Amino acid sequence: MFNKILSGLLLIVCVSCGKSSNNSPFEIFNYRVDTVSVDAKGHIFYLKYSLLQSDYCQHDGFLYAYNGFDHSMDRVDLDQLEFAGNYPLQQEGPDGTGSGLYTVKSMGMGKLFLAGQLAGVFTLEGKLVKNFEWNNISSAHGGISGGEYIYQHMAIPEFDHLAFALVTDYFVNKASLKRLNPTDKLISTYEIDPNGNFKTYTLGEMTDFNAWTPKVFLSSQLDKLIVSHEFANDFYAFSPESDQLQSVTYSSIHTPSKVTGTSEGDLVNSIEDRINALQSYLEQVSFGPLVWDPQNRRYYRLSSSSTFGEEKPEGKLLHKTVNVDVFLSVFDVQFNLLGEIPIPELKSASSAKYFAKDGMLWVFENMDDEMGFIR
Repeated sequence: MFNKILSGLLLIVCVSCGKSSNNSPFEIFNYRVDTVSVDAKGHIFYLKYSLLQSDYCQHDGFLYAYNGFDHSMDRVDLDQLEFAGNYPLQQEGPDGTGSGLYTVKSMGMGKLFLAGQLAGVFTLEGKLVKNFEWNNISSAHGGISGGEYIYQHMAIPEFDHLAFALVTDYFVNKASLKRLNPTDKLISTYEIDPNGNFKTYTLGEMTDFNAWTPKVFLSSQLDKLIVSHEFANDFYAFSPESDQLQSVTYSSIHTPSKVTGTSEGDLVNSIEDRINALQSYLEQVSFGPLVWDPQNRRYYRLSSSSTFGEEKPEGKLLHKTVNVDVFLSVFDVQFNLLGEIPIPELKSASSAKYFAKDGMLWVFENMDDEMGFIR
């Protein structure tokens, strides 16, 4: 374990685009950056997907991370920065999770919402507590249709009787938010893509099952679900308590607010044309999800723009990244943009796992195949 101070205290003043004219147009930010690593104690963490299959629990201070090497759950003590245990999961049987996991959400009290092929709430020891069966709901009650595919699952600890999913429709190339209430055997659908961003930034034709789809993030923050998009900065916040969907738009300061799409080349049949289009998107901007900081009562969001060289590493889809500019956007509890600043100490794209702990933003960093964080 090490703790290295990368920079001193910086005082940065940013113009706010989210404040009304009655308020101060400036928000003062100061930040300090350091880097820490986790003592694995001989354990091997699963870092292939930049810890995206993990969740930090605000209640107990542990990070829960899926380990794809042996289908288990790792627990990491972020106060002590050390490995704190591994817990096997079952793929089949009454406590089966399915063969893979894509969503990990801490529900508190030693329970985790886990989802992949299946979705349910489990104890840390792998015991199934509650099962969410999306395919058992009839079409008359909003059931998943033949052209729809569950893109991502999520749950909110304060509303643990409900489950949520981002669902894509291959026939109309569209994404929607769905809520499952197992008690009422009802699935409700919410419009979260009125501007057609999902279709705009899809490279290829979904109806041919030959397309690259953009990332859509479904995160559980505070008591809300936030649906955000990789290539456009507008997002939605859903409150289960009021059953209301809030649309949020703002103007980014340091990057475009959305990517300019491309129709050049054969995006259906040519892999090379799709690679060029995707690199064009990432060179403009890529937005990450929003995360809630309970100590400072702020939402944080990272975005980035990348520069690619001519070299393509063996086995990689994109050309070698030669530079990444990363920016931090800060919002208040009502999602007003307070300011946006470049973070030159961050050199990785905004797609890595990040979360707030103890008033700090923790960003995953792979340190020679060891788990580390830039804070």
